[in-house]
Amino acid sequence: MRKLKPMKRLIIPLILLQMIAIPGLQVSAQFEGERGEVDFSNDGRGWSFGLNVGVYYPSKNTANYYNGNSSNENNAAYVMSNYTWYNAIFNSLEANDSMSVTGPQNMHYNLAMQPGLYAQYSFNPKMALVIEFNYMKLKANDAITFDVDPPQDYLGNHDLRLFPMRGVEERVYANLGIKRSFPKTDKLSWFFTGGLNVNSTKVKKSSFYIDDMEYSMINVYGNNQFIPNSNMQTFNVYQGGIGFGMFGGAGASLKFANSVVIEPGITAHWLMVILEHYRDMNPGIGAYVRFMF
Repeated sequence: MRKLKPMKRLIIPLILLQMIAIPGLQVSAQFEGERGEVDFSNDGRGWSFGLNVGVYYPSKNTANYYNGNSSNENNAAYVMSNYTWYNAIFNSLEANDSMSVTGPQNMHYNLAMQPGLYAQYSFNPKMALVIEFNYMKLKANDAITFDVDPPQDYLGNHDLRLFPMRGVEERVYANLGIKRSFPKTDKLSWFFTGGLNVNSTKVKKSSFYIDDMEYSMINVYGNNQFIPNSNMQTFNVYQGGIGFGMFGGAGASLKFANSVVIEPGITAHWLMVILEHYRDMNPGIGAYVRFMF
């Protein structure tokens, strides 16, 4: 038993040394990790957030919602059936007898800016759940045709006048999906995304213009006809709704200093938007640059 006493005397110093050494090793490991020599990471798990800046071009099929056709919810016949508006247009066009109107058949959207918010939860460096919300204000344009004093003989010369026609709508796209990354280096990786889309559409304007006068085809007077210089009651007309679809896309992820990531990419949609008589599934495509922090 006496031979064990020297060992017992060493136990307390060894314990103290261990208590000092372990924190020192942890500090050293953290320091080395900051220099890139040792990496105690969380395997890429966690949230990342970003901002999207892009452009979008939807299917022109839904743009015909704004062409003024009589079968559409908003139509030129509604304007022409109003005595006050009809006379104002008649006089503006200097018609002598009568006039008829034909809506365009090839309405199309302009390229729209698409800002948005982005978030992803990474399960590992190759797989992540993505959530994003993108906003766009779409403008559909073409020309409406007025046949002024059409001849009795339809083979005769027609006096055709073209005037601007425009529709404006707001859309919000919510995409929920999976992102699969393929790292090439510690600074570059490629990725593919895909998933579900939920969208909200709201019609803001459906009009044509003659001599800088706007004629709205949205009926805000209900069963009453517009009468100038009167305090007529108007109604808040909501046109649009919630649609759904799917999306897919691809891009590159470029990592810079200070944990800044820039991701250029493209996204394609196959979806339904809620516009009366135009609820078929249609494509759309956009391009963006995402800034992640």
